[in-house]
Amino acid sequence: MTRSRTRLPAAVYAVLQAVTVMLALWLSKHFQVARLAATLVALAPTLPGAYLTWAAYRDDRREAAADTDAKVKTLAAVVAAAETRQRAQLIGPGAHRIDVTFQQRTEPANNATGAAAHGRLTDIVSYYQNLRPARLAITGEPGAGKTLLALDLILGLLTHPGRTDTDPVPVRFSLADWNTEQPLQEWLAHQVHQQFRDQGITLADATTLMDGCRVLPVLDGLDEMDTDATPAGRRRAARALEQLNAYQSPTGSAPVVLTSRTTQYEDLAGLDLRMREAARIQLDDVTPGQAAAYLTARTTSPTRWQPVIDTFTTAPGGTLARSLATPWRLNLAATAYEERHPDTLAYLREPDHLLTLASPSAVRDHLLARYLPAAAHQHPTRPNHYRPDLTHRWLAALAAHLATTTPTSTASSTDIVLHKLWPMAGPRRVRTTDTLLAALLTLAFTTLLLSPFAPGSLFLHLFRGSVAVLLVLGSIWRPSRARVPEPQRFRPERLRSPTHLRRLARTIVIGLVIGLVIGLVIGLSIGLTLGFSLGLVLGLGAALASGLLFGLVERLNDAQPTDPRHPVRDDLAYGLAAGLILALVLGLSNFLMVRLIWGSQSGLTSTPAFAFVFVFGIVVGLYWLAGAGRRYLVFLCCVRGRLPWRLGMFLNWAYEAGLLRISGVAYQFRHRELQDWLTTHPTP
Repeated sequence: MTRSRTRLPAAVYAVLQAVTVMLALWLSKHFQVARLAATLVALAPTLPGAYLTWAAYRDDRREAAADTDAKVKTLAAVVAAAETRQRAQLIGPGAHRIDVTFQQRTEPANNATGAAAHGRLTDIVSYYQNLRPARLAITGEPGAGKTLLALDLILGLLTHPGRTDTDPVPVRFSLADWNTEQPLQEWLAHQVHQQFRDQGITLADATTLMDGCRVLPVLDGLDEMDTDATPAGRRRAARALEQLNAYQSPTGSAPVVLTSRTTQYEDLAGLDLRMREAARIQLDDVTPGQAAAYLTARTTSPTRWQPVIDTFTTAPGGTLARSLATPWRLNLAATAYEERHPDTLAYLREPDHLLTLASPSAVRDHLLARYLPAAAHQHPTRPNHYRPDLTHRWLAALAAHLATTTPTSTASSTDIVLHKLWPMAGPRRVRTTDTLLAALLTLAFTTLLLSPFAPGSLFLHLFRGSVAVLLVLGSIWRPSRARVPEPQRFRPERLRSPTHLRRLARTIVIGLVIGLVIGLVIGLSIGLTLGFSLGLVLGLGAALASGLLFGLVERLNDAQPTDPRHPVRDDLAYGLAAGLILALVLGLSNFLMVRLIWGSQSGLTSTPAFAFVFVFGIVVGLYWLAGAGRRYLVFLCCVRGRLPWRLGMFLNWAYEAGLLRISGVAYQFRHRELQDWLTTHPTP
């Protein structure tokens, strides 16, 4: 297909090139290169380039249109798989769901039409499809099931029998880390790119999808954007609502789904800040009948739960019924009281103990204290490493760190991102340690660079000294900064892609030109022939280094939705690979250059010289080209005792055990109530 698309432009180019050359020669001969003829001679050869530019633009537009439809299908498949796993984690063993109900809450103005007064979880897809415009705000009390309702809506829209290829793909985004100084549509495009870049979604693709309204944003956690102490005028949630109200499609207000706790949403509504042209629904409490049916379905011994179920019937407004009126609390109770002894399989506790608790807060603390060890025992992988007491302390330390978010900070108070955890060990401590390690590496490098292991001219010694000073200063300055570069990844598989091969070739050509210019400027002082040879060597080295280091690399802000450990792993792999590639290219260039200038007897081709370029490559790779992975390793060294050494493995285990959930590259606590409780209960 590509060959047939390019054959005609190539043929036309050849014809135009021949015609324009002949025309230029004819004009030059007959008009003696007069002013008009000189202009024509100069402009005529540009016609082939103009045609090729137009042809490439035309074909790229056609290819992009077809490619967009394919990427939408890919996006839909990936979202369906990821959100199915996420819903299974939230529901827990047995996949038992409560068919929660909700009611519409009409606003004084700007309500979407088509909203029914009542609805339920199993009908959420049809409820949403009747809205005009398709804008929905889901509110409810903590643990009422807002995220689960949003997940059911996403999966229902993706699997609906009437779905067409033109329907937008619902994608869930966490609002916790959105810096609202960035425009909404730009932020959404970056999020799509970050979450699905491994499926070939580039930033340009994501921007095209957002501009074409091919993505339905499902924005989760408006209430998590601010702390209770944040002044109303500085709340990111208020600015987020303003941008949501300005978010438009060609037909009017763009479709969007938003979730928030009721209290926070109504606080903003009291300031006349709400999502306009939307239907707002509020989730109801779980009824005693729904609670009884859920607990009966979750257990293999319903008689154990009968005293609790009887209390729901006889005292529907009592302490226990009110305390277990949300799906989250019911899941806590079922998990805690279904725990068995690992050897005897006897139940460790009986549910009737709940009847002795005097207040809702006592019920909450009791269930949360028993939920963590029960969930850990249900997922006994690596039991000797992740004992319940250690798990409690480690998660409590992370919760305490998240609680340090200031009211005016734009940092997330819910997201656990590995390469952003380093301030937890003390910002100065981590940066100082990172800087000391850089100083040790650069000291080894400068020792090799400035040692008299080879002869050389004064110019060479000055050049080596300047390089040493610049590298030392730069390598120490970068790790001392508070800002950490975004993770990157090395993509050798791009060598199999014709598109990336063309980009790689372009990068190599640019590097070759730059290297030739620099080499010739330096080499002209020692002779034209030697200068040209030196420029060729430097140009080839620069071309290979720049092509391999930049042509096969991309920034990695996110990973696959199932593993937030990928960014730091890929960043470290990129830094080491880039350093080795750079060392190899420099070593070969050094060998050729020394042979040209000093001959084969020079010590610059000896073992110390290659040791020098190896250390140089590692320093540049870890401290100039990478950074996030290196800072994460330094953080682990500084936080020993408070967190496990293999933190990523532990967090992934906690996710599989149901203690955490995943949102993009971030781990989050299963529920904000669990995070807040761990903050105030650092020990079991």
